[in-house]
Amino acid sequence: MEYKTSSHLLRRTLTGPRYDQITKAVELGLDQTVELLLSENQDSLPINYYFEDDPLVPIGETWVGKEITTGISNLNNARYNSLLAWLVKSMLENKFSIKEKMTLFLHNHLVISDNTNSNFNYNYISLLRNNYLGDFKQLVKDVTIEAGMLKYLNGNENTASAPNENYARELLELFTIGKGPLIADGDYTFYTEQDVREIARCLSGWRIDYTNYIGFFKSNQHDKETKQLSDKFDNIVIENLEEEEYKTVIDIIFSKDEVSKFICRQLYIWFVNYNITEDIETNIIEPLAQIFRENNYVLYPVLETLLKSNHFYDECNIGSMVRSPIDYIFTAINAGKVAFPEDEIEKYKVSIFLYKGILKELDQAYFLIPSVAGWKAYYQEPVFYRYWLSSVSLSERKTFIKALINGTTKINGIKYGMDLLTLITEFPEPENPDSLINSFIDLYLSQDLSDEQKEYLKTQVLIPGLPDYEWTVEYSDYLSDPDDDVKKNSILTKLRNLNLILLNMPENQLM
Repeated sequence: MEYKTSSHLLRRTLTGPRYDQITKAVELGLDQTVELLLSENQDSLPINYYFEDDPLVPIGETWVGKEITTGISNLNNARYNSLLAWLVKSMLENKFSIKEKMTLFLHNHLVISDNTNSNFNYNYISLLRNNYLGDFKQLVKDVTIEAGMLKYLNGNENTASAPNENYARELLELFTIGKGPLIADGDYTFYTEQDVREIARCLSGWRIDYTNYIGFFKSNQHDKETKQLSDKFDNIVIENLEEEEYKTVIDIIFSKDEVSKFICRQLYIWFVNYNITEDIETNIIEPLAQIFRENNYVLYPVLETLLKSNHFYDECNIGSMVRSPIDYIFTAINAGKVAFPEDEIEKYKVSIFLYKGILKELDQAYFLIPSVAGWKAYYQEPVFYRYWLSSVSLSERKTFIKALINGTTKINGIKYGMDLLTLITEFPEPENPDSLINSFIDLYLSQDLSDEQKEYLKTQVLIPGLPDYEWTVEYSDYLSDPDDDVKKNSILTKLRNLNLILLNMPENQLM
């Protein structure tokens, strides 16, 4: 597999690939790389990393499965911070796995938001992380009665006497089959208002156990009357099935081929391109949807087929996305070899800073998705990915990247930055200025720069006004005596100048 192919694959599937990961993919080849990306990846458990007043969980141990003792101020907040830090830490660790990107996809697709209860959110996100390659239909069933979702979309308020249609509507419109064009007042191509109403009745009676943080069924609040769906679902009549009724509803929805097509379109937008033409619908989406159905809605074979397809690597798809905040931030951190502490507690402290100080400010943070439709970049026509860029976000990105390159990103009193001197030792010819610049371009950018741009980076930024051999000599002198601060700082200054220009180019906003 060529470097360009492997770098494109890893940019779309990892949270910021490192140079060694890209070269590893080149050596492995496409099939083995995809197999590795889709191999199961086990999680650790989030730990108490700072809160000394937790009576059940000493610092350094996990709080998962432990009750939130009443009367202790800030206990839930401490556990929630731990959960957020744990999720960011997983992206920092940057394992050779699609897990982080698929967890984000599922979180964006089966949204819950605006809930700071640590146990609710852990149970929900664990459900996604444990099923990121698995049975999507079963995942929808599980999410439907999951406590966090019941609370977010008011499923716990849905009773026979006072039906709440909120979850039923989103289940159809956003989570499974999609609307299709409007065909009548309130009725769409793939479902009608009658279906929303009747499905809401089917889902009535579920409540939240606030002690165990799970959903449970109350028969006396369930609508036991017969329900009938519209002709969109073959006028099926659903008899009272008590707590099993939600499963039947979802089986009925998934019996329609359009569900597989809708989900495959969402995966395509997430991993490939928002521009789904008639040709792509026919030759990419529909075959993927058929694979999805034939494999009983298991995600693995769909992702495997997509990531191995020639279409995924088509020139029109390389560089077609604006980097999301997560992609932008973690590309700089991981590709730039920022060295964070090995100590687990310190990693959590760094991670919560990145969550609150960076990702939250750039509007892509776990559990803060702005609406049940997800982040606008993945559905808002005609803007799509460009939604991530604004005068404010570009300024914040520029500030972040400058501090990271200059080593002035301060977290808990410690300064962090890119380890450019170590990074270039991985490049094939760091002593050659042309090769050095090409290596940085290949690492960071999805598209090559013009000869004129490369010449500018060399003659005006890296070695302004000097012949090529000056860089070769100066770098060789540094290698012969790397402890000499004068030689070291001279090389480092030149590398920082080069990276400041390169990473602030418009091309670096794309992937």
